[in-house]
Amino acid sequence: MFGFIKQLWWFIKKNWYMYVLIVLVGLLQILVNLLPAQIIANICKAIENKELTKSYLINNVVISYAVIIILIYIIASTKRVLQNRLKVRLYYALQVRYMENILIQDATFFEEFQSGDLLTRALGDVKSVNFSGGNRLLNIFLESTTVVASIVVMIWISPKLTLFSVLPLPIIFIMNMLLRSIVKKNWRLVREESSLMGNVVLESITNVRTIRAYSKEEENYKKNLKYSDRVYQIEKKNLKINVIFQPLFQSIVAVSTLIAYGLGSNMILNGELDVSGLVKFVLYLNMCSQPLTTIGNMIMNFHQSLISLDRLNDVFFAKPKVIDKKGALDISDISKIEYKNFSFRYDGDNSDTLKNINLVIDEGKTIGIVGHTGSGKSTLVRQLVRQLPIEENTLFINDIPIEDFKKEEIRRNIAYVPQEHIMFSRSVYKNVLIGTTKEVSEEDVDKAIIQADFMKDIPYLPEGLDTIVGEYGVTLSGGQKQRLAIARAFLKDSKVLILDDSLSAVDGTTEANILKSLKLNRKGKTNIIVAHRLSAVMDADFIIVLDNGTIVESGNHNELIKKKGWYYEQFISQQMDNKEVDYE
Repeated sequence: MFGFIKQLWWFIKKNWYMYVLIVLVGLLQILVNLLPAQIIANICKAIENKELTKSYLINNVVISYAVIIILIYIIASTKRVLQNRLKVRLYYALQVRYMENILIQDATFFEEFQSGDLLTRALGDVKSVNFSGGNRLLNIFLESTTVVASIVVMIWISPKLTLFSVLPLPIIFIMNMLLRSIVKKNWRLVREESSLMGNVVLESITNVRTIRAYSKEEENYKKNLKYSDRVYQIEKKNLKINVIFQPLFQSIVAVSTLIAYGLGSNMILNGELDVSGLVKFVLYLNMCSQPLTTIGNMIMNFHQSLISLDRLNDVFFAKPKVIDKKGALDISDISKIEYKNFSFRYDGDNSDTLKNINLVIDEGKTIGIVGHTGSGKSTLVRQLVRQLPIEENTLFINDIPIEDFKKEEIRRNIAYVPQEHIMFSRSVYKNVLIGTTKEVSEEDVDKAIIQADFMKDIPYLPEGLDTIVGEYGVTLSGGQKQRLAIARAFLKDSKVLILDDSLSAVDGTTEANILKSLKLNRKGKTNIIVAHRLSAVMDADFIIVLDNGTIVESGNHNELIKKKGWYYEQFISQQMDNKEVDYE
């Protein structure tokens, strides 16, 4: 429990006054809850002494009980409201901290954590930690205080009866200690399997078109059922623990009550205790034993929350590998990009993906990057937006190492269109607006859409620019998504534009229109085009050919054709393919 408090100290420290206020209200509630037992004991005393009258009942029972009931309602309601407010604050704080830590991560983090797993942690684990941090933590303290207060009053009534009556109750804690390792192990399995199930479900939703296209619905259903059944079986084990041991806790309490009645009755016969004292004692024993059962159950749940907190800490304490140096520089302009003996290797790989790359990209130039699939084209351009950690003093901007600049400043000056074009479940217009943080007019958006050759699609969309594109752009074709992503980049109008194989899903005419817009509207700005179709880079000022991570050819289109190397062979092959398509 103390480990849990330590790990949540950042929140407790900030909201200490809420915890203190809830504790004070809770202590007041405990004091008020002690009063009914005394009233009942007084009634028994009055019966024993034959002093019970109608006026006594009205003044000392009805009115007193009515006041106590009103006080209990007010105090309990106040405590519940305060606890719910605290719980909502904690839930919000956990979610914000969770998302903030995810958003600062680089590509290596998302290679380790899958989307479904992150979603499961954000929902299930946050909820578990939130309930313990907002309710259980305080309730365990208050229930423990109730136990202590009840025992103090019981000792005041009869130390001997108290000693024998509470003897069975510690068994509850002993059992909890024995069960702790089982509960923690089982709950860890529950959360891990839930994450795996979350990955499978998210994968099924995301790729529903592909699943339908290949008639894999039944197979996918069985796969989901398999993972769901695994979670169910583990959850069932968890329920079995509760089903077996919760009644056992209650049985221990029953034994304790039986001892109190038996020994208490004997003490009455021996004149050591009166009836009213026994009644009051049993009522306080119930006040003591019931919280013990609750505490036992809450401690078991607390063990589960500790596992959930550990899973959240995997995200909370994950550090991005690409971080800004202390005193990192701002940048307002990118006039030169240079790779100097640049090499790069992905974590876990045995060899370099890029090897000794030397390349200078001057301002206002258009650079083409081509090569075999897997030759390192995308890896090369990703370094410019600092997605992955690199060796220092190998990549320069304006003759200064890129790691000396703030990464956000670098990204602000570069418009990057990756191979995977992610659309958000909002309108076409708002998807384009994601490309910029500055104020833009509708004319600017329209201009970007025209430059990306998307305007011709607008009449075919049900609501025009206000059409909701659906999850991951499910209502759009691959080419439409590519062009919307390019429109974002045109709207951003950065110093550097990177198109990472962003014309692969468009036809030749559309590609020509986009390249024409790029040439007309980005004069004096740097453009980097990664492509498989050589028609996309033919007009570039400079073209490099990558093979197995190294530059094997370079020059403009005419120079590369004269070299009769890979570029020439690929160009002839693509020209022939185009003629065959035209002929057909």
